Amino acid sequence: MQHSFSGRATQGSFFEGLFIRSLKAGGAFADSLKACGYDLREPKALYPIEVWNAALEVAWRHCYPGWDRESAYRELGLQLCAGFLQTWMGKVVDMSLPMLGPDRLIARIPNLLALDTFRYDVRVLPLGWRQYRVSIRNDPDAKPDLIAGLLEGGLRRTGVNPTVTVTLRSGRDFDVDVSW
Repeated sequence: MQHSFSGRATQGSFFEGLFIRSLKAGGAFADSLKACGYDLREPKALYPIEVWNAALEVAWRHCYPGWDRESAYRELGLQLCAGFLQTWMGKVVDMSLPMLGPDRLIARIPNLLALDTFRYDVRVLPLGWRQYRVSIRNDPDAKPDLIAGLLEGGLRRTGVNPTVTVTLRSGRDFDVDVSW
């Protein structure tokens, strides 16, 4: 793994899912990813979080020019979900989603987000029937719209049509409300 200033890392399967499987990076896009530390031709198991953050910014500029950051990151979250579910690790997750159902998927969000190497505080709070709040606290790389897209994509795989809304943005803390 390349040197990481923070010591935090992100799974290589997230890179594979987003940049290879979903966005199909090539040409100038692939060159820009390589310049920030991700070489599609030489995948690694883990990458420094700084490389992930830079690669997401590259994806925004190359894939969604003219989009505001929130919209682009929401779409990147959807694309990450779709692409990750095509990876070896993602196929294992994908097989269980329809059987799991939306309520049990939401209950497992804290464990699923533990695929990241940084342990931020993740809580799922019931708000009502088929309504939940996913609260993430102390995330130094907070990307609420990316998480909203991931949640939306994952919930769709359980067979529901979710409404996913970022309701709090406060530095390292954010809330995403989910219903269906």
